[in-house]
Order: sequence, then structure tokens, then C-alpha cells
Amino acid sequence: MEKRLKRIEILTVIILVFVIGNFAYSIMNNSNSSKTEQTEIAETKELPDDISRNYLDKTVYKVKTDFNQSDWPELYNVLGGFAKSQISVNDVSEGFKKLKYATKSISTYAYSHYIYEGYSESADWFDVYYKCRFENGIGTIKLSTRTVENKTEIVGVVINLDEL
Repeated sequence: MEKRLKRIEILTVIILVFVIGNFAYSIMNNSNSSKTEQTEIAETKELPDDISRNYLDKTVYKVKTDFNQSDWPELYNVLGGFAKSQISVNDVSEGFKKLKYATKSISTYAYSHYIYEGYSESADWFDVYYKCRFENGIGTIKLSTRTVENKTEIVGVVINLDEL
């Protein structure tokens, strides 16, 4: 009986050593991965000089006005040549008519932030975000821009209803 108790004690100690070792390994592994995550630096770039806050605010005001008045050809004219070569006034009209039915009009808006999307197709790409309040909820207006040789144009206007 004493031999059997001795074996159980030895087995318990061995299992305890494995559990403690596994626990220590998992703690060390998590701390190493969190250190590497902290050392990663998000690539960012300043907005081009021709995209001032005043320019962005005026553009969003025009988007708001044209959207509220359902003036889809004028809203289409916010876009630059790159975007106009890929979509038509009818595409803009169809997309925003459906959205306006759900959101009604845009009441207020405020600048939120911008994200540098990267360099591709010989251009720098940025997304500029505005938070907005609709008649039926809150959402976001996103202006996508493309900058080539220090000239920027709007290539996309996305209006999202975040919550009712």
C-alpha cells in the first residue's frame, strides 16, 4: 500500500511539473507576441498640400447639399476624371436614391480622421472620414482621394448608415 501511495505521489509531482511548465511557456509566449505587436509601426503619410481642411469641409458640404436635394448630376460632379471614367451619373443616381430612402437627409457632419491607404497605380490613396447625423440615424461619409504629381482628385464618395 505504501508503494502504491509513493507512486501516486510521484505521478502527482510529475503532472504538477508539466502543468507549471506549460503555464510558464504560455505566459512567455504571450509576452513575446505582445512585444512584437507593440513594435510594429503603422505606416502613415500626411495629406497632400492641396487637400486642406477647408477644401474637405467645402466638399462634404457640397455632398450634403446635393444629397439632400437629390441633385445626382451635381453630386457626380464632385468626382474627378479618374472616377468619372469608370462610373456614370446613372450609377451614382441609382445608388444614392436607395440610400436616401433609408436615411432621409443629412443633418450635421464633423471631420473624424483620415487613413493613408498606400501607394499604387502611380498614386497616393487617402480616405477621409466624416461622422454625420441623418434624419433617420447616424453614419459616416467617406471621401476617397487619389493624388498624382501633387494634384488630388475625389475618386469616391461613400455614405454609410451606421445605426438607426
